[in-house]
Amino acid sequence: MGCWSAAVVLVLMLGLVLGSDPVSILGVAESREFQVNFDSPVEIKHIYVLPSQIVRKGDLLAELGQSEWESQLRVLKSRYDKLNAEMHLRQQLAGVVKDLGHLAPQADPLLVELEDARREMALIEGRMKNLFVFAEVDGAVGAVNFKNGEKAPAFAPLITLVPLNPTYVNGYINENLSSTLSVGQVVEVSSAGGKVVRGSVVSIGSRIVQIPERLLRIQTLPAWGREAVIKIPRANEFLLGEKVFVQKKWSLSLLSLANADEATQAQEAQQQDPRDMDIPLNIVETFKPEMSGVVFVPELKQFVLVSDDYPEDRPVLFLMNEQGQIQPHQIQLSGLPVMADIESMSVQGEHLYLLSSMSATKKGKLKEERQIFAQIKRNGLRYSVEHHVDLRKPLLLALKESQDPVLKSIYEADLKLTKEGFEVEGHAIENKDLYLSLKGPVLHRNEGLILKVSDFASVFDGVLKPAQVTLAARFEMKLPHQDVELVLTDLIKQGDAFYLASSCRGASCSAIWKMTAGQNAPELLHEFRMRHLEGLALHPDMHQMFAVFDSKSSSQYAVVSLVADKRTP
Repeated sequence: MGCWSAAVVLVLMLGLVLGSDPVSILGVAESREFQVNFDSPVEIKHIYVLPSQIVRKGDLLAELGQSEWESQLRVLKSRYDKLNAEMHLRQQLAGVVKDLGHLAPQADPLLVELEDARREMALIEGRMKNLFVFAEVDGAVGAVNFKNGEKAPAFAPLITLVPLNPTYVNGYINENLSSTLSVGQVVEVSSAGGKVVRGSVVSIGSRIVQIPERLLRIQTLPAWGREAVIKIPRANEFLLGEKVFVQKKWSLSLLSLANADEATQAQEAQQQDPRDMDIPLNIVETFKPEMSGVVFVPELKQFVLVSDDYPEDRPVLFLMNEQGQIQPHQIQLSGLPVMADIESMSVQGEHLYLLSSMSATKKGKLKEERQIFAQIKRNGLRYSVEHHVDLRKPLLLALKESQDPVLKSIYEADLKLTKEGFEVEGHAIENKDLYLSLKGPVLHRNEGLILKVSDFASVFDGVLKPAQVTLAARFEMKLPHQDVELVLTDLIKQGDAFYLASSCRGASCSAIWKMTAGQNAPELLHEFRMRHLEGLALHPDMHQMFAVFDSKSSSQYAVVSLVADKRTP
């Protein structure tokens, strides 16, 4: 009997607590308009959107210019070069005149001036990197206030962007109602149509104002109250301007927290599974891209991708955001002749590098357009070729004349094989060095080989000495649960570590590896249950690896966290 009494008392207490504040307020689901402006005058180089156009988060809206910054940068660079020349002259004189040039850096006027010029240049270059305008949210373009070629004054709104869904509720608490609603309080927001989301109170007014007529319970009877702003998730089904009800949310959250943790884990696992890229119709109607290389360009806050083949062998570049959405705008490459079987790309500063596979066709023919290594200069969204060269001929000649028996073996194996001969599907650039991951020829099953070409820029002048080509790494790859043949398909050099992509032959699997200096075998970071992993890109801000797949039927991508638990084979 005592247990039943205690249960009744507990139920009554819960009823009192949960029913102590039956606050219900009316509000309107709204959204704040995003305006793009700058704190200094800018020039409109190109507007990529139209009014009322639907855009996705990360889409490129506009490219701007700043002639004043460019002029300042030219003056600073000229000054820096002059000071550098003076310093060089001083260093030469120091070898002739003793005790010259021994001042401490902070006491040397020339060094101080050099450092000041360098800092000013870095400051302006940093500001110039922010002259690309991207959509901050999914939404519709409201207004485009300037045209290409026009100049916009400081703080003038260039483009307005309206989110597709409301992001907050503007409600009113009637002064005649007693409410303990507070900032941070979790509330339930619902509409007459039955749509419900959970929100949180972000602000409550400190003065009494008149409640809008539309939100009055009796519209002929004026009322006053305090304003309350409730933040709601961007993913909701409310209409902009829809009238909603706001109530306190009472719930025991242990179960919901557990469900939330399970959902988060499921989302992370799903994120690592390959998903189809969202490629616009204007691209797929022209040709079907087979994405083979990817890099992240911080200035653009976008991934740049390349396909291995194009109509008439004339490449273009694609932009992709973190959600795998390809932009309709395709980037032309000026000055690049025909180039085919592009298997890898890398980026260093303002330069982009493309490399063909340097392999023969399936019929054993060597075509010039499949042997190209190209250096491309980026200026905004304009890419122009500075150098391009047939890399296969000088590279194989250097292997032939090398003193390293392993490098000689690569050359000799290529001579014997009509198929699966010399082929490179990955490359990376670090300072003056070029690294090449070989897909073939295979000297030993599941063996990975990485070549290093020192001072690689000399190849553009037609010079590649045998001593410039060395073996950077040689290792065995082995998946822990299956015995399959693996080949290298891409390469990233990050500090003293290589990040490697591999694909299985004759089996549906691919993998990402990491190998640091001193290791005898690479570390397995992640394994996929599909083949044709073609490209890798590091996202420095998100600490994630983006992987690109070419499944022939569709281009896919996957995201792998670099802080996940690692396994070693």
